[in-house]
Order: sequence, then C-alpha cells, then structure tokens
Amino acid sequence: MRLLVAVDAFGDEHIGALCDAAGGRAVCDRLSQDASAEEYRRAMAAAEVMVGWPEPDVLAASSLELLLLPSAGYEEYLIPELATKKGLVVCNAGGAYSEGVAEHCLAMMLALVRRLPRYIGAMPERSWQHLHRHGQLLGSTVCVIGLGTLGSAIARRCAALGMRVVGVRRNPDRPSPNVSEVVGPENLVHAVAGADHVVGALPGGAATAGLISRDVIAAMKPGAYFYNVGRGASADEEALIERLAGGSLAGAGLDVFAIEPLPDDSPLWSMENVIVTPHMAGYTDDYADELCKVFAANLAAHVAGEPPPNAIDLSGAAT
Repeated sequence: MRLLVAVDAFGDEHIGALCDAAGGRAVCDRLSQDASAEEYRRAMAAAEVMVGWPEPDVLAASSLELLLLPSAGYEEYLIPELATKKGLVVCNAGGAYSEGVAEHCLAMMLALVRRLPRYIGAMPERSWQHLHRHGQLLGSTVCVIGLGTLGSAIARRCAALGMRVVGVRRNPDRPSPNVSEVVGPENLVHAVAGADHVVGALPGGAATAGLISRDVIAAMKPGAYFYNVGRGASADEEALIERLAGGSLAGAGLDVFAIEPLPDDSPLWSMENVIVTPHMAGYTDDYADELCKVFAANLAAHVAGEPPPNAIDLSGAAT
C-alpha cells in the first residue's frame, strides 16, 4: 500500500503508527502541505491512501481509495464530482478536536460572565475598578445546538459546572448523556428562548447552513450569550451583530465566522462584549497525536474491509 502524508505536523512516530495500522505493509511518501497543485497530482497518482487536504478537483481526478482529512469540516468536498466518484472513501477527523474546542468554549463562557475582557483591557491603564454585575454559570441554562461529538463534550462540561443543558439534534430520541431535555430542529426557536447561553456546535454542509437564523437569534432572551464553535455558515452573523450592538445580547464568543479570516471592517472586532478567536479552538499541544489515533482507526478498518468509522457522505445528506 502506498500512503501519502501531507500533514507537516506529523513526525516519524505518527508515520510509524499509520504503517502499523495498515498491517505493516505500507510504504509512506511525504509531501509538504504547501506543495503546488501539480506536485499534489504527481504524488497522489502513486498513492492509494492519503492524509491531507488536497484540492477537491485534484482529488476528483485521482485514483485514491481513501482520503483521511485532518479536519472536522469537509464542506469544500461536497461537490457532485466527488459524490458520484466510485471507489473513494473520505473520512474526516471528527472527534480529534472536540475536547480542545469544548474547553475553549467553556473558557469563553467563563471569561464573558466574569467580564474578564474588560478587566484585561483595563490593565494597561492600571485601572482598579470593580465592574460589578458578574454572572456565574452555576444554575444557568445552556442550549447546545448540535449534539455530535463536539456538542456532547460541551454538554458534559456544562453539566459538571451545575448548568441545566438543553440540546438540539436531528434525532432527539438518541441517548444524550448530561442533557436534561433534547428537542429536534423544528423546536429550535423555543429551545433558545429559555437559555442563558446558546452554543452553536454544528457541522458544515447545506443542512446546517443558516440554521441559527435571524428568527432564532431574535428569540434569544435579553441578556443571553451566544457562542459559535461549529461552523460560521450556520449562524446569521448580520442578525447577531445587530442584537449585540443594540445591547439585547450580553455578549458572544466566536471562533468561526461566515468569512474567514474575519474582515478588518467587521464590527465584531471592536465590540467589548465579544471574544474573537481565529478558528483555532481545536488546536492543543497534542492535536497531532489525536489526529493520528483517529486516522489509524480508520485506516485499520479500511484495510480490514470494514467501513471506516469517520467515513462521510459526500452528497451532504448525512450532515
């Protein structure tokens, strides 16, 4: 088996683990993430399995059997040419980043209710001023929109802090530990209306684009906080900015945006009740190790002739 690895963060130990997952019969080639499209084409022509982010059109023209994407998101690969391509399985890295993103989300929640951005901003002036009106998470209600691996990790942490957790998922009958109430998307407006904190933890794709709509954002109660650590396209950013600017929402913690990088003229940059981070919530010191574990499990399943656990539906129907 020819294995092509185009992830610069992977070291020899990661390559060894992937070769072991392939039953010790893999020959590995390396490629820089920043290689040209032509270099990708040449390297992929000799490979059966790849770890990396090839351009969708390059992937469509290749003979790869298995692509292991080092990201949870895969929206750019939801194209007809790949949806109808025979003999190709694409897996994302769902789960590898979830714990880091969940901690990042909780960090933003705690920072906003304790008004830490204001205190940090006052440090250069050595201002010793109590802002008062500090909130707390204990006893509050959080609505987590999307209860996949990420949303479940957030729910677990919120429940541990004494929060009541309401969840929104496509199939509300599925078991959801740490969640007091689960509703379907048709009840999304009602679910956010009673929440002190609303968290977007949705995957990408057509099924979730704009799901956190203007009507949903309008339904959030005055004084509520909103966080998006899923996909920027899932939320109506313009409606969110309007409610934040009008003062009816207490704040927002955002790691994903409709356009990335976030444009320089976005009002979100200058709002004192908003935390902006550059789509980095999932990165931890050991993220490459976590990625490798996910890839090894999927590669081992592929070699055994079994469906890889992270295989995605390229038609977008499963999003």
